[in-house]
Amino acid sequence: MKALFLYNPLDLDAAIPGGVQICSRKFLKIIKLSSDELYYFGVNYSKSLLFRFLHKINFDLYQAYAVKRYREKLVSVLIEKNITHVFINKAELIRFSRLIKESNLPNKPKVIIMSHGNESGDLLGDLTNASKGILKYAGIFKLGIVLYLESHFRKRYVDLVCTMSLEESAIERWLGMNKPFFIPQMIDRNVRIDRNPTVGIYGYVGTLDHVPNSTALNMLFSALIKAQLNIEIRIAGQPAEVGKMLASNYPFVSYLGPLSDDELQKEIQTWSFFINPIFNYSRGASMKLAKAIEWEIPVITTMAGRRGYYWNDNYTLQSEDNVVDFIEKIKLANGELHSYSTYFEQIKLIRDNSPDAEKLSSELNTALSIINKTPAN
Repeated sequence: MKALFLYNPLDLDAAIPGGVQICSRKFLKIIKLSSDELYYFGVNYSKSLLFRFLHKINFDLYQAYAVKRYREKLVSVLIEKNITHVFINKAELIRFSRLIKESNLPNKPKVIIMSHGNESGDLLGDLTNASKGILKYAGIFKLGIVLYLESHFRKRYVDLVCTMSLEESAIERWLGMNKPFFIPQMIDRNVRIDRNPTVGIYGYVGTLDHVPNSTALNMLFSALIKAQLNIEIRIAGQPAEVGKMLASNYPFVSYLGPLSDDELQKEIQTWSFFINPIFNYSRGASMKLAKAIEWEIPVITTMAGRRGYYWNDNYTLQSEDNVVDFIEKIKLANGELHSYSTYFEQIKLIRDNSPDAEKLSSELNTALSIINKTPAN
């Protein structure tokens, strides 16, 4: 297989890598193992005034990239390298699929979307949770267009979508992909951190202004004030203004700022538990949860929060998707630290049973062999 990885360089490298970078690197590692030859094609956000305006009013509608600008160069690479498969990193770049399929090529490559989550999932959650007045009706209009575009491009120009969770795979079938390929989260088993967990210290890492995250944190912290537990929750993430506001509003919250991997590994040495409160389903999966599992920190999570992982359903500290049960799990963890070894062994079991890149690349090759037999779009 001669593969091309089409991506935005910002999604692969960052001074402080977030979920997008972690996911992109995971996908790339699997693609490398599946390919005989792999080439890269970077694209950048459009600089047009129209896109800047649409982006500012949150109405870009998959228009973030000036696709036609790359036509000549991309077609040249596809022909010169005799590319058989194009892996498009993130569904936001899906308009490139049409360019590829409609170009005059001697051999039409298969187009695979490496999805970080479909946009309509987040739009629906944001719209029904917060929007009011004219913004609500603009949001409804946008949601309809986005859903149409997602289905339109998949049915005509895409051969396979790789998803981050089984829930996303179900949505992809609804959008028109009959056999999406689920890639569960990989856990690095080579990471070793000497930890000295401290009673009552809980940690959280995430994008603080992502609506599902910010909504869940405020719901949880408001309920924790009433619960009056003797705990400290230490938060790492961006943007800083949101983190500082949380620390100001809730006395048990300490905001650490954005931390590099080295800084974070030092910080988490004292955490007894990692909290992952997600009460509403949104796009993709929780990437930072993979780090907690790698570091063998017992996790308090919801069912929605652990989507995308190979997970033991008997895990003690998994809650239902509501704040009441989540606090019950915090109380359980906080009140029975003599059981900490049990929680530790459970999270270690999840870590050790997670698939590695070699296994996932073999499964991806099987999925590709099926689409290779289908007629070109």
